[in-house]
Amino acid sequence: MFFLLKYKVDVSYSEEDLIKNFVQETKMHGDPVHYGRALAMQGETYHRNGQFDNAIKSHIELKQVYDVDKHHSLVVASYASDRLGQNFGCTANCYMRLGQTDKAMELVYTIINKLMPKMDPKNVHNSIVTIYPAIWILKDNGKSDEARAIFLKYVLEPFREFYGEDGATPFKPAFRGLETLLDIVLYMEGIASDLNASYSEWALDLRNLDVPMGLDIAIGNFGRSPMSINAEVCLRLSKLSDDPEIKARLLQNGMIVAERALSGCDGSDGSSRLLTTYCRIKPVYDELKKLSE
Repeated sequence: MFFLLKYKVDVSYSEEDLIKNFVQETKMHGDPVHYGRALAMQGETYHRNGQFDNAIKSHIELKQVYDVDKHHSLVVASYASDRLGQNFGCTANCYMRLGQTDKAMELVYTIINKLMPKMDPKNVHNSIVTIYPAIWILKDNGKSDEARAIFLKYVLEPFREFYGEDGATPFKPAFRGLETLLDIVLYMEGIASDLNASYSEWALDLRNLDVPMGLDIAIGNFGRSPMSINAEVCLRLSKLSDDPEIKARLLQNGMIVAERALSGCDGSDGSSRLLTTYCRIKPVYDELKKLSE
C-alpha cells in the first residue's frame, strides 16, 4: 500500500490512516522491528509532505527502539532492506530543509561510520537507499570527493563484484549519471586531473538520459531523481565544451530531462511538492533555461 502511495497511485485508504494504524498497531505489539518500520514510514511521509519537524520527531522515537547490531538482519528479513537505517538519511534531508546543516552532517557521518559497516554489502539496494541522501548532502556541502568515495565503496564496487555490469537493482538507472556527475564536479573543482571523454558521448544520446516517470519519481523521493542528475550532467558538460554544436545539444538534452524531472516533484499534478527533490532540480532547470535562450 505504501509502495503505491509513493508512486502516486490512488488507493482506497488515505495515507494518513494507513500510517496512523500501522504505528499504533505495531507499538501495541511491541516488536521493535515492525514498530521501527512504522515510524520510518511515518517519517518518510512527513518528509515528502514537507512536515520536517514531525519527521524529525518520528526519527527521534525510532532511535529509541533501533539498534543496528540487534535489528539490521531482522529488519532485512521482514522488509528486504533496512528501512529503519534508511530513515537516518531521510531525517538528514529534513534537517537540510530546515537549514540545520550541522545536524544533517552529523547524521550523514552516523550513516557512514556507524550504520554502513554493519550492513550486508551484498544487499546493494539497501546500501544505495541508505547512503543516497548522504551523497547529495555531501555534494551540496563541498564534499563531492567523500560522496564519490562512499558511492564506490558501498554501491558500485559491491554491485560489480556480486552482480556484474549486467545485474539489476531498482536504483541502477541512477548509477551512470551519479558516477558521471560526481566525476565532473571533482574535475571542475580541480580535484580530478582529467575527465572521461565518454561522458559527453553518453550525455549527447537522449536515450541514456530519459527514465520512466514513475521510477524517476520513486527514486526522487529519497532526495534526487535520475533525470535531475542527468540534467546537471548536461549542464556542466555544456560549460566545459568549446564546440557550439555540442554545447547546444547538451543544453537541449538537459532541458528535456530537467523539465520532466521538475514535473515529477513540483506539485503541478496536484500532489504535494517533493521539496528536497525540487530544491535540487529547480536551480539546474533555471540555469539550463537561461543558457538555452
